[in-house]
This record gives sequence, C-alpha cells and structure tokens, in this order.
Amino acid sequence: VLVEAGLTENGWVKVDPFTLATPFAGVYALGDCAETGIPKAGVFAESAARAVADEIAVSIRGGRARPYDGTGLCFVEMGDGEVGRVDVYFRAEGGPTAPLLGPSTEYAAEKADFGAIRRARWFDL
Repeated sequence: VLVEAGLTENGWVKVDPFTLATPFAGVYALGDCAETGIPKAGVFAESAARAVADEIAVSIRGGRARPYDGTGLCFVEMGDGEVGRVDVYFRAEGGPTAPLLGPSTEYAAEKADFGAIRRARWFDL
C-alpha cells in the first residue's frame, strides 16, 4: 500500500526524524515503515505515536510540539524472579544511552504491569 501510494523511497517512508512528518502535507509515518534511524521495537512506536499525536494537536490548536526523541524501555529477565530495566534514549546529547536499572523484584512487578496494560489496551482484554 505504501509503495503504491508513492510514500516509499528504497523501501522506507522518508520522515523528518523529529516530527515524523512525510514530505506529503498532513501525512506522518511511524513504526516499522518509517525511516527514523531508531529501532523498530513496539516501545519506540509508542513514543513515536505520542510525538505524532502532539504534532497533530499543535497543528490544530497552535503551540509547540515536543520532538520525537527515540525513547523507550526494555525489561530483561535476570532469573530468581528478578528483572532489570533498560531505559533507552537514542537521541541523548553525546549519543544513545541505555543504563541498566536493577535487577529487582520491583522491576519484575513493573514488567508484569507493563504487559498487562498493553494486552488490555491492544486486545481489549
């Protein structure tokens, strides 16, 4: 669909990396199709969606949108009921950062909540 619509270049939808706007007025792209320079994991698509929603809202009511910053998080199973959390910031000054927090049982609970919230939202569970 994207290819036939003329939105792709070399297999990707070209976007402004901070607004996710395409060269076509009022058209944005995010997630697996967008050439952002950021990994394609779902948590990055979530933060990209927030940035696009902010851009659209600002285009309607004015103001200044926050740029897409390439943030996300990842949970890492460490064993013995403990989980680590990695907070990734791809556009940090000086280059990407990804500190490991934990491991702890608190992050295990946070990971469970993170998954439950998304299952409920995405699949109406």
